[in-house]
Amino acid sequence: MTTRLAPLSRIAASALAVALALAGAAGVSRAATTRTRSAPPASVLALRPESVRRLTLESNGRHVELAHADGAWSAGAGASVVTVALMSDVEGRLLPLQAYRSLDADPSAAEYGLVAPEITLTVTDTAGGDHEVALGGPTFTDGGVYAERRGEPGRVSLVPRRMMDDLRSLVAGRRIDSPDDLAGRMPPSTPKDDGTSWWLRQALDAAGAPDGGRP
Repeated sequence: MTTRLAPLSRIAASALAVALALAGAAGVSRAATTRTRSAPPASVLALRPESVRRLTLESNGRHVELAHADGAWSAGAGASVVTVALMSDVEGRLLPLQAYRSLDADPSAAEYGLVAPEITLTVTDTAGGDHEVALGGPTFTDGGVYAERRGEPGRVSLVPRRMMDDLRSLVAGRRIDSPDDLAGRMPPSTPKDDGTSWWLRQALDAAGAPDGGRP
């Protein structure tokens, strides 16, 4: 009797092992499919469009204002219907204003270009509070731009180049785009099919400066 049951015991043990392996694989698959997409690691200004009353841009003597009410933008001083259309198109990239890297650094250092910034953005919230952000020089790879939220000393943020192009477009009243050469300068092994990844969009800057270079 014992010799007849032994094969059955081995079969049962094998079946149990297979079941456990399948359960483990299913768990890994669920974890992979439910994993959240990468998010920007830093926020320069966390306001969303519904919390904004007015947006003001100053750049090289130009002054542009856009008002926001009831979910729609309207032209203020220095703006046009083209500016309004541009803002409606890019508001999701500008509000909230995200960064892909944040540094503990002195914003007054010359290399950041924040003492005399190219663009000063002031966002007025629905409670009447003003939030000012300075956008200065390009990062060492030209993949982004240095930014400082005024009133936060000792912190410098790196914002995507595309975001700076959006702000330049609002100032100029026409679409302005930098050459799309960042993907070509990524390491060949870097996957480029995930458009939600902030690390992939600005991989070179996020990895840090080369030896002896600034971030």
